[in-house]
Amino acid sequence: MAGSGTTSKEGGSTFPTTRWTVIRDAKDPASPAYRESLEHLAVLYWKPIYAYFRRKWNKKHEEAADLTQEFFIALCEKDFLQHLSPEHGRFRHYVMAALDNFARLEFRARSAQKRGGGVVLFSIDAGDAFQPSGSGSPEDTFLREWARSLLAQAIQEMKEEFAAQGQGKIFALFTDRDLEPPPEGPASYEDLAARHGLSATDVTNALYRARKRLREIVLGKVRDTVTTEKDAEAEMRELFGRRLAE
Repeated sequence: MAGSGTTSKEGGSTFPTTRWTVIRDAKDPASPAYRESLEHLAVLYWKPIYAYFRRKWNKKHEEAADLTQEFFIALCEKDFLQHLSPEHGRFRHYVMAALDNFARLEFRARSAQKRGGGVVLFSIDAGDAFQPSGSGSPEDTFLREWARSLLAQAIQEMKEEFAAQGQGKIFALFTDRDLEPPPEGPASYEDLAARHGLSATDVTNALYRARKRLREIVLGKVRDTVTTEKDAEAEMRELFGRRLAE
């Protein structure tokens, strides 16, 4: 999903200045990747947007689900993205401001006939089982759900990548230690080595590789919605703290 083009050096690493590929394509109905880019944004953002409507605007489940669906439809029909440029900063901040404007304008009042008139709805599974987690402000809820959605997408991508490379054992090891540790706490490297038929050194190396790769995938996704490496690193720290930021 990363774009190509000119690059700039910041903090010793190369950062593509055209990294807003997903957003740029989502702004342009003529782009071959227009629909795919909107779907990508919908997959990553529907949970934080739904949670924001629930928490900030006190919407019930069905109302929040409808507003979430219609928000993404509005991205197609209205000019929500047309005036957005990299100079505006992080895409997440723009989304949060747009949500408040959207809710105030009561776009939810459009008729079902208009909603179905040639508009392709997005695949958003806002089932009853999903509830905004934790407490805190609507902004904190949005940030938390956005981080979880992004991380879930990255983990799934990593799982598929490792499977395709015949490295499923490394992902299983990573799952046991970092993703799904038992309630009593993560297993020791020695226990993991015995469980997976590896040496303790192999476990150390495998976990380092898995953690590094997950951070790379997450950072790549964050870069799709910022414009500089400095912003990307700041977004990583804000979303994940020290867990993935370093």
